[in-house]
Amino acid sequence: MTRPPGDLPGEGGYGSSSEYPAADGSSDWFSPRAAGGSSAGNPGHPVDRTVSDSNGQPEWFSSRASGSSFGSGGFTGASDPGGPSYSQNPASDPYLSAPVPPSGSSSANSSLSSYDRPFPTGPGTSSSGNRGGGSGSGTYSSGDYSFDSGTYGTRKKRKKGALIGPLAGAVGLALLVGVAIYAFTQKSGGCSGDSTVLNVAVAKDIAPAVTKSAEAFGGKEIDGVCYTAKIVGTDPGAVRTVLTGEGVSAGQTTRPDVWIPDSSLWSNLVQATNKETITPTKISIASTPIVVAVPQTLAVALKKQGFAENPSWDNLLKAAGGLEGGAVTKNQLIDPKLLDMRVPDPVNTGAGMSSISMLRTLLQSDKYADTIFTGIAQTIRNHTVASVDALYEDFHQDARKRFPLLIAPEQSVYAHNTKDPKEKAVTIYPSEGMVSLDYPVTVTAEDGGKKKAAQELATALSSPEAVKNYQALGFRGPDRKAPETFTENMGLSTQRVKVLPLSTSEEIYKITQDWSKLSLAIRMLSVIDVSGTMTEPIAPGGPSRMQTILTLASKGLTQFPPDSQVGTWVYSDRLVGNQDWKEVVPVEQLNKRFGSANHLRRLQQSLLGIKALPNGNTGLYDTVLAAYQHMKKTHRPDRINSIVLFTDGLGNDDPNGGITLNQLLTQLKKEVDKRKPIQVVMVSIGSGPGQLKTMKRITNLTGGEAYIPRTPEEITQIFLKALSRRMCAGQESTTC
Repeated sequence: MTRPPGDLPGEGGYGSSSEYPAADGSSDWFSPRAAGGSSAGNPGHPVDRTVSDSNGQPEWFSSRASGSSFGSGGFTGASDPGGPSYSQNPASDPYLSAPVPPSGSSSANSSLSSYDRPFPTGPGTSSSGNRGGGSGSGTYSSGDYSFDSGTYGTRKKRKKGALIGPLAGAVGLALLVGVAIYAFTQKSGGCSGDSTVLNVAVAKDIAPAVTKSAEAFGGKEIDGVCYTAKIVGTDPGAVRTVLTGEGVSAGQTTRPDVWIPDSSLWSNLVQATNKETITPTKISIASTPIVVAVPQTLAVALKKQGFAENPSWDNLLKAAGGLEGGAVTKNQLIDPKLLDMRVPDPVNTGAGMSSISMLRTLLQSDKYADTIFTGIAQTIRNHTVASVDALYEDFHQDARKRFPLLIAPEQSVYAHNTKDPKEKAVTIYPSEGMVSLDYPVTVTAEDGGKKKAAQELATALSSPEAVKNYQALGFRGPDRKAPETFTENMGLSTQRVKVLPLSTSEEIYKITQDWSKLSLAIRMLSVIDVSGTMTEPIAPGGPSRMQTILTLASKGLTQFPPDSQVGTWVYSDRLVGNQDWKEVVPVEQLNKRFGSANHLRRLQQSLLGIKALPNGNTGLYDTVLAAYQHMKKTHRPDRINSIVLFTDGLGNDDPNGGITLNQLLTQLKKEVDKRKPIQVVMVSIGSGPGQLKTMKRITNLTGGEAYIPRTPEEITQIFLKALSRRMCAGQESTTC
């Protein structure tokens, strides 16, 4: 069965932008808005973006006064009557509608079933059509294994000790390193004699059902050759590594003939490297959307508190990320301290990669997508788990009174609940829609005969009878119809789900590259100007420049994850002999303990003791060069290394000598090493256009940027903007 419209690469994705938010804009993550930064509901006029609608939904970064927030644009879904919608036309594509009980059905009643659901689904059409019973089956084994090549029956020698049990009949149970074997080699029909084996690499979660479905293909004769299929459950990431020639991973050593990963994003990644490596068939055998899952106990509690609306991804991630303000649905606040978000690893799991791809898709029309995505990534990177199965470990309220909130495949919720756990899961279907794992059949064989056989196998694996086998494990059909086993009492929607498009090859390649850079830990040197001009007020009667910069620096520290490494220098002139700078606190990890306090506390205390020198000059250029050389000498390749310099922006004032601007630029060019990228970011108070231009000449050489915040509240955006520059790390271009 072919995939439905809106799910193929190229039918949608994210549009990256090199633009970053100005200090006076505003932005929610995905809330509807019109071009030009105006509210969709009030075009052409500035609005207070502290809330995104009349119901008082808070902005992602935290509540603040009108004009102090930033950003514009964003994802517009079905919830935005005035904007484009991914749901397309429900009349022509009914399976693209949001999940909702049909009017008059029992599930449309206001009272919950014994499986309490706090979030009813949005408007849409009911699911109908063939659903099946059936059951998946297959033998399971793991250990050292390579795919067969040539005729059926040949198998590479196992390492000593790999086999832990005797063979059971025609299909053996073996322990193999990181690879599950679901071997089906039955010969039937008109085939006789030796068979040529199609080695089929299948995502582990669906491999048992594929084994059962492959029975219809066993012993298939094509052009006088008898073909059988051997189904091997393995990690899609390991197969991708082999197909791209990057090496071997998780026991995967040989190229398969057919590949069924859990998501087309895996095959898209392969094609981003070489489009000729594989041949997609456009056949999807099953699907399961990426949803939000919470413990039933939490669902019941939220229901009692009156949370009756289906929340958005924006709302849920605000709350789950523990950000100030929590999340609001119809003026109802979800306490961010109540939730512990968990996301599968975006690098090694299809579910995790689909999650970050979906978030980029939701941001595709936002002018400031890079900065907002950076904020999301900084939240998610501290909440990743190794696998989908690991999501459900300790699936209950913890000692800190937090409940887990999972971003997970819907099928995993079904699998969890059918095990009769102590704490069942309830699904939430966010209003903007979801991406789906689509289990595509991809031909990877290079032999012409095997390519023909692979196409025949794809047809067999997508037949109505085969789909019943997948539905028996909790998967939806390729058309997203729910199996009959789905009920409200199971915590699952029986309706079709609203879908978002998958990213194309080029898009998912960039997304994964960006994620790899953003998910690295931070190593930063903060350099603070303490020259005499810092004692002057920013405005008559206002705080001094020194007070304002220390406020900015202190607030910025709270934005970094606890594994960040941060240190502090101050600079003026001749602070240590003829040296214009002095180390206040060395670069250390924020959560490292020093007696009764951690390093973060040491940094905060040190800021309280920094004072401007009334007669101090400004050895800016010498300090920038020294700081760069220091961070280069102590460079950590496993981190993003950066320098953030706070100044009043009045330039270099060093009557005792020192280098000029041109000398700094010349030496800095020589110091820059793409193998050791170090970004210089300059944050200035009291500067004008001329000073900003000079600062950018310095920062642009390093892939950094210069900023002039207008209010202390803007430091959150400043730091996220600076972090978003990490996606440019190591690139010669200053925009990317």
